[in-house]
Formats: sequence, structure tokens, C-alpha cells
Amino acid sequence: MGHFADSQRSISNERVEYPLKMMHAYPKAVVGWGAHTMVGQEAKNLGINNAFIVTTGLKGTGIVEEIQGVLKAADVNSSVYDNVTGNPKDHEVMEGYKQLSADGFDGFISLGGGSSTDCCKAIKLVHGHDGQDVRTFEGAFMATKPNKIPHIAINTTSGTASEVSCFSIINHTDDMYKMALFDPNCTPTLAFNDPALHQCMTGDIAAYTGMDALTHAVEAIASRLLVQSAYGPGLWAIGEIFSHLRQSAANRNNDKAIEQMVWAQMSAGYSFNSAGLGIVHSMAHVLGGRYDAPHGLCNAIGLVDVCRYNLPACPERFKTMAKAAGLDTEGMSDYKAGEKFADAVEELRSELGIRKNFKDLGMQEKDLDVCAKGVLNDICTEGNPQDVSMEDAKKMFSRCMGEEVDFGNR
Repeated sequence: MGHFADSQRSISNERVEYPLKMMHAYPKAVVGWGAHTMVGQEAKNLGINNAFIVTTGLKGTGIVEEIQGVLKAADVNSSVYDNVTGNPKDHEVMEGYKQLSADGFDGFISLGGGSSTDCCKAIKLVHGHDGQDVRTFEGAFMATKPNKIPHIAINTTSGTASEVSCFSIINHTDDMYKMALFDPNCTPTLAFNDPALHQCMTGDIAAYTGMDALTHAVEAIASRLLVQSAYGPGLWAIGEIFSHLRQSAANRNNDKAIEQMVWAQMSAGYSFNSAGLGIVHSMAHVLGGRYDAPHGLCNAIGLVDVCRYNLPACPERFKTMAKAAGLDTEGMSDYKAGEKFADAVEELRSELGIRKNFKDLGMQEKDLDVCAKGVLNDICTEGNPQDVSMEDAKKMFSRCMGEEVDFGNR
């Protein structure tokens, strides 16, 4: 007991920013070409006989009809709620809940990218709490009741990894910002990633979502939460993205590149699910809420400048990311290697044909104050390795609008 008491006194005298880490579980996943053909049987295994499909509609792809056919072959009935938009809204969640409750379903299936799965997760929270307003779940661990029915998440985009995370991001339409709902009750029961479904993405969407996946890995590794188990999957994801994203976006028939991006985005999701994110995502949430801007594109625009801004806080981790990206850092200091990594991210973005800035997405100078406040209030900012002031947030938005901005000695 004496040794333990001495140890406790030592700990109490030591300042540690996040002394305890919380590891969040991710669901069982089925990955590979043709994986979607198993959805019906897996639904049956989970006791689903009447599935509520939440989707954006996936117009022109035939994916919704394909999944309904697979379910029908396994004697699983299904109905579709396809009023979900690119940045899912609070009223879409509540509308989905009303349809769910009226028709009596015993299982969820989200089908699509992050928007479909995030909306489904939020509907699941509302359903589990008998119609409680989705806005009351904003923040961390706000659910007070367990899930009532299982949720299969079928992912079709190589970026958000919503199918394996405990986050749901929903637009608050009155105040025009994105709410982060962070709760284990959000996590799907079972995830599906079939490259054949991902292959239906267009090249520009493949580029945007791929940059989203890269942002997940970078921000998780740089996070001040210092969740070291995130480094393995995150660093591997960075290597695969630098090796395959260009080819995946340029040639949607490149099976190898498409499959590796499926694995990379899921691996990056495993990384940030416990390690958190940073202000690239905080800014993207602001832009998605105010201007309905595409999430992956927002991250692609913000990532380079935020890497350079955060570099002084953890140069050794940026050097590790540079090595993972395949860059030659022999003889370089941590800082110089980190600069080389930021340059490589910028080069990758350019080669993907992403030339837009935040002005192109609708942001105006007059909105700087409200947007900066949104960043400071976003839960993702807690993980940013560099301290962020109101003035810094405004400068970062200005820089991402294409302005020349000096951060002083940073």
C-alpha cells in the first residue's frame, strides 16, 4: 500500500493534459468484392425481418435496388427513407424517425456515404429515446438509453468511415452549424465495405472523400489526446492514400486503387474514432452548416494550412507522417520533415485537381467572426495540438479563402 500511495502522490503532482485515454469500440465489418451479397443473411442473423433503409437515394447507381433485392432473397422486407441530403439536417432526422415509428421496423440499414449513415445513427438515437429531439444529443455521451434495434451500415464512399465510428454529424438548421453527436450508442452493429459499391463514385467525389480520409488520419495522429494506438492504423492509411488516391480518382476502373482506398478510409476511421480530430474538421463543420459545403472538399482545402499551423506543436509526429507517406526525410530535422509533409499534401491536392478555396464555397469576409466562434465551440477543436485563439481561427479562415495571412512566429 505504501508504494501505491507514493505513486498516487507522484501522479497528483504531475501535470498531464489528458492522463486517461478512452478507447471506443468499432463494429464487426465485412470487407471485399461482393460483400454486399451477404447483407440479407447477416440481417437475418441479427433478427431483422423488416428493415428501414436510410439513404440519400444514390440516384442512377442502382445500388438501393440491388440491396433491396439481396434483402428480399433472404426474406427480409425493406422500406426506403431517401430524404437525406448531403449534409444531413435535424428535420430530416426527425422526419425519418416519424416514418420509422409509423411503420414498425425491427432493424436499420444505412446505405451510402457519411451523410446516410450519420442520419441513420441520429434517427437511432431519437428512436431509442422515444422521439426526443435530435438536438438534445449534441455533445459527448448524451444518450441515456441503449439502442433498441440493430443497425447495418453499408458504406459506398471512401472517406468518412462513419460505418465504423461513434460520431454522427447533423446540421442544426436554426443556428446554421453542424452538431457533433458523439456516443457509443451511435456505433453501427455491423459494417459493410464492398469495393464494387465504392466504384460507383465519380472521380471528383473519390478525390474529396479520399482527402477526408487523409484528414482523419493526420488529425488523429497529431491530436493532443495522444492516443498511441491510433498511430498504427492512421500511419498505414496515410501510406495507402498517398500510394492509391491519385489513381483511384483518375481511373474508376482501377480495381486495386479502389480497394486500397476502401481499406485506407476504414483504417483512418479506426484511428480517429478514439484519438479525435482537430480544426480542419471544426472548420468543415462550420462551412457545412452555414453554406451546405461538401465535407470532403472543405477538409481538402483546409488540411494543408492547418498542417503548417500545427507543425510547431508536434513536429516529431509530422516527421513520422512524412515517412509513412513515403517521403525521404534522411538527415532532416523533425520540423523540416514536417514541412515536407505539408508540401506533399498540397501537391497531392493539386494533382487531384482541387483548386477551390473557401470563397468558392460561399464564405465571405463578413462571416469571419461567426465562423471563428463556431470553430472554438466545436468538439473537434479540443483535439487540435496547437492552441487556437479567436484571432487565429479568423486568420485560418482568411488563409483558406486565399488571403495572405501572417501568423507571426508560428
